[in-house]
Amino acid sequence: MKVSVILTSYNKPDFIDRVLKSMMEQTYPNWELLIMDDGSEPDTINQIKPFLDDKRIQLYPHLVHPVNRLVTVRYATLINEALTHITGELVCYLTDDTVYRKDRLQKMVDVFQSNPHIDIVYSSQRVVHVDQHLIETMTFIREADHLLEHASFQVDHCSVMHRSRLLPLIHEKFGQYWDDDPKHWHHADSVFWMRLNHFATFFPLKDELDTTYKTPQSFHHMFSSMPYDLIDGTVIQREGAYYQIAHKYLHEIDKRWVDEKKRRAVRVPLLCTMKYESKSMLKVPNYTVVTADHGKTFYYIEDQQKRRFASKRDVQYFQFHPKEIYAISNELLQVLDEGKLIQASSAFSPPNRRLFKWKKIVYLLVHDTFCRIDPELVKLFAFDHQPIKLYPSQFPLFQEGKPIVPLYMESLDEFNMSLYQTSGRKHSS
Repeated sequence: MKVSVILTSYNKPDFIDRVLKSMMEQTYPNWELLIMDDGSEPDTINQIKPFLDDKRIQLYPHLVHPVNRLVTVRYATLINEALTHITGELVCYLTDDTVYRKDRLQKMVDVFQSNPHIDIVYSSQRVVHVDQHLIETMTFIREADHLLEHASFQVDHCSVMHRSRLLPLIHEKFGQYWDDDPKHWHHADSVFWMRLNHFATFFPLKDELDTTYKTPQSFHHMFSSMPYDLIDGTVIQREGAYYQIAHKYLHEIDKRWVDEKKRRAVRVPLLCTMKYESKSMLKVPNYTVVTADHGKTFYYIEDQQKRRFASKRDVQYFQFHPKEIYAISNELLQVLDEGKLIQASSAFSPPNRRLFKWKKIVYLLVHDTFCRIDPELVKLFAFDHQPIKLYPSQFPLFQEGKPIVPLYMESLDEFNMSLYQTSGRKHSS
């Protein structure tokens, strides 16, 4: 039985060599490897090239414009392409940070050869967390110990092998093999497992047959902790310069506006920013408190308008610390248009991008909309003030918007389990 292995690759020069060596060392010889590279830098491609002398290995290089990199789940898109090229009776998947054990293919093929009724096999997996120096910090085993009617969120991408005869059934029912909708960035494999489960059960193989490495730089890990859209006003650093997100555009800002005491840049995976088109430089960043008269009058910059605080007391009420206030020239202040007054009373007119609390729930005011924000993101995006308590008369003044949560939470909330019921199974294991 021929095994088609699909390897998705993107900028892992420190790992790709050992991944490919693990394929070359397989005790089972009848395999093909399709390397779906997603536009890696030359150092990764140079690690791959020596292995292309083996006729069983084919490299499929891809180029994608940065602004399109998050339009789909790239690894799922590449797998879908690879599945149109495979020639094997069995299919399995590999990533550029996972290593197969030498007998991985042989042991799985043995299961299929001796059990014609089994369509899907999954094995135990060792998970190794490493630091930035690739030194192991933690390890554990994902056990394969029982039949799975619902394998989603229980089995890793690289621990599965299935018969290729399931693929046309999946495509006919779902319109594609892997779902590459961007909301599934964190778990496109689990969506595919649900599709497989519609036709077959996952059979366990207790042997530990692959090792996957989790690094601090793993885009998959970092991106899942971010919301799909970065919070308006976020400041990032890229190639030595600083930028602020403003209405889904990226604007450069001068370095003088960024420091640890007043405003710091948020660490964001580079790919998270590629979808934002760059616009003109901001003379004064949004969501900045400024004064041009030595502290007699204070303004808050929003959407490049200056919103005057009704009094110093309002600056304190909305929890702006003196260290956050910048002194600017009157000439620069006059360039900015007038915005609405900021005051806590008598009319409640709060500044945007501040945290508020209503009935024990924390909200972020974004473009005059209260959006529930996950505590994980409060810390990640460096909101260091305490949520401001809202009174019963204040909360109804603004609409409630879409919650701001990490992508993995957002995608799970949107995930429609009813689409992937296992009733009507045509192949039973």
